[in-house]
Amino acid sequence: MLVAKRVFDFWALFVCCGLIGISIYNAIKGMKIQIRPIAGFEAIDEAVGRAAEMGKPVHFTPGFGGLVAPTFAGLEVLGYVTGLAAKYDVRLIVTVSQPETYAVTEQVVRQAYLTAGKPEAFKPEDCRFISSDQWAYASGVIGILLRDRVASNIMIGQFAAESLILAEAGNTIGAIQIAGTTNAYQIPFFVVACDYVILGDEMFAAGAHFAKNQVHLGSLRGEDLIKALCLLLVIMGALLVSGGSDTLLKIMAL
Repeated sequence: MLVAKRVFDFWALFVCCGLIGISIYNAIKGMKIQIRPIAGFEAIDEAVGRAAEMGKPVHFTPGFGGLVAPTFAGLEVLGYVTGLAAKYDVRLIVTVSQPETYAVTEQVVRQAYLTAGKPEAFKPEDCRFISSDQWAYASGVIGILLRDRVASNIMIGQFAAESLILAEAGNTIGAIQIAGTTNAYQIPFFVVACDYVILGDEMFAAGAHFAKNQVHLGSLRGEDLIKALCLLLVIMGALLVSGGSDTLLKIMAL
C-alpha cells in the first residue's frame, strides 16, 4: 500500500532506478558512452610527469572528511595517481585526517602499486595519518608541502574551511595544483589558488573516466537522463504556472 502524499515520490524513485538500470544494462551490452573531457582529470598525467622531471614528490589528500561519497571519489583518483607514480618512479605522499579513512587509503595505495607490478615501491611511511582535528590536519599537511617541496599537490575529496590554507601553501612553493570538492562554499577558494579545479559532480565521474568501467559509465548516463528529466519538469512547471494552471503541482503533491 502506498503512503498518502508519497505516491509521486514512489513513481519518481521507480523511474529514476529504471533509467539507471536500463543505462547500465545497455552499457554492459556494448552501448558506446562518451564522457566529455574534464580538464582536471587530464592534467593529472601532467602533474605526475612534472614531478618525475623535477625529481620531487607528489602530494595527495582526500580531504578532511571521513568515509563519505566525495572521499571515495577522491580515492578512485588516488588509485590512478598511484599507478602513474609507480610507472614514473615518483615518490607519492598521501595524507589523511580520519582513522577509518587512513585504513582504506593505505589499502588503495598498496593495491595500486601491486597492480602496477611494483609492490616493493609502496612505503607505509608515505601514507600518513595526520590528525582528526581540522586545524592540526591542515598544519601537518602544510608542513609536508613546505619540507618536501612537492612538485604537484592533488586535493580531491571532502574539504571545509582548511581548503584555502592548503591551496595557498601549495601555491607558495610553486606546485602545480589540482583540486576538487562537492562543497560549493570551498570551490571559489580552490579556483583562485589552484591550476585546475574539478567541480562538484565531475568528481564522481573519476572511476568512469580513468577505468572506463561499463557499469559506472552506464550509471552516469542514467543520472544525466534523470537530470534532463528534472529540468524538463522545471520548465513545464514554470510554463503551466505562468499560464495559470497548477496541474503539475497537484500531481507532485499526490
